[in-house]
Amino acid sequence: MRDAHRQPNKALRAARGAMTQGALADQVNAEIYRATGEVTVITAKSISDWERGWYTWPTADVRAALCRILGASDPVELGFYKRRVIRSSPEPSSVVLSDLIKSQAVVPTGASRVVELPAGRSFSGAELMLHHCVAEESGRGWLMIEPTEQLSTSLRRTDRWNAIVTSDAEGKYYVSDGRRFAPRRGRRTNRQPVASAHVIDELTTGIIWAVVNTDSALLADDAQLEVSQMRLAHYVEQPASEASMSEVPDLNPVASLWLGSTFCSRHISRHLGRLSETPFFWTREQRGEEASNWLLWNHKLDYLRYTSKRFTGIRRAFCVPEQEVQTSPRYERVLLLLTMALMEAFGITVELTTEPALGDIGGFVLADAAIEANWLGGDGIWRVDARPRPKRHSTYRDIARRLEGESVIACERSAGRLEATADYLGISWSWFRQRCEELAAAGIDGIAQPRSRHLSTRGLDTAIRYIAHIITIEGACLARC
Repeated sequence: MRDAHRQPNKALRAARGAMTQGALADQVNAEIYRATGEVTVITAKSISDWERGWYTWPTADVRAALCRILGASDPVELGFYKRRVIRSSPEPSSVVLSDLIKSQAVVPTGASRVVELPAGRSFSGAELMLHHCVAEESGRGWLMIEPTEQLSTSLRRTDRWNAIVTSDAEGKYYVSDGRRFAPRRGRRTNRQPVASAHVIDELTTGIIWAVVNTDSALLADDAQLEVSQMRLAHYVEQPASEASMSEVPDLNPVASLWLGSTFCSRHISRHLGRLSETPFFWTREQRGEEASNWLLWNHKLDYLRYTSKRFTGIRRAFCVPEQEVQTSPRYERVLLLLTMALMEAFGITVELTTEPALGDIGGFVLADAAIEANWLGGDGIWRVDARPRPKRHSTYRDIARRLEGESVIACERSAGRLEATADYLGISWSWFRQRCEELAAAGIDGIAQPRSRHLSTRGLDTAIRYIAHIITIEGACLARC
């Protein structure tokens, strides 16, 4: 909820009286344990967030505990109410990529400019050379451009990312991977098309931001990743292990995450045979930067395909607190929405909680047994356990039950769940669907094609095509084949 709309919960504050927030939090945890036997992690900050109006509908166990402790017959008496966050989101107009990446103005016609792609939590930022090339002619859905000989020479450089930017008579800007126009084996590149679907907006910006940052980082440590995997190979057969960052001190943050994610995916796949029921997956990604690995990393797509073929009816839950939505740019939120679309394309039911108290729970898989595998947000590269302690197993069952009844995007159909997610993320669903339809027809490889052997745009393309055809396609028939 944005600050302009947030209203403090005066009823809850008044009901608390002289009791401190910490004392009330302790009583809530104790009351939930007494009533359900489940261990919860309500803190003074949780009480503060509810009183300040950041979150308006705690989980069912918390609401019931607060009512019993504070003598209320209904959560409404304590100022709580259930709502689905729907933000007004006008159709976004095209934005200039250089505005987003902190350049002062669009690249002048015929000129080139180095611009900085923003950093993130793990992204360190990257340089992109933009070249503005005139569109010599345009047709329906395409602009034709022909780089000059001088530009063609510049595009041959392999030590940096190059992108071609062109514009039409209406002042809209379009972007394309510069390698498409680089001459090969001494042959000069002829006129080539740039699809009008590659107009610069939050969708194309997010793709470029994620691809260039991830690709640059993995290429930088490609050889070191091979060495690191061999160094840590002794962990593979262990049912439980933790690998510390000190074991791979030379890896950059993205490469470390790739290493942890690869190990966790294989750990889960090795132990899925213990599960005889359809599993519930808990994932820790909360922002588009973190979620983009599903769209780009080859092993993540293979993992999705393997698990969705082994089980039908899988549920996968995300925890995305409202603060994460407020502090991330829209192009990053678009990546998160695309990631959830990719899950749905594999027939996986996506669920969403906004409860910040659950944000620190590591990744796990739950069925008749549990598997822990976390590589994101921890102190080390990974932490895995094929047989977690019963206490943790109980916590995971509680989370799975909560999400089953209280997902904020609950809907019978995939399209309904994704539309509700778009509403929550502040993204226009009609705009998003239209842009996916355009890109599905034109293709996305021309925007930014990864160079690293660990990356591809297959997941990204699957998610976009799924949204483009979502009225007629529901899940497995698109992605499982």
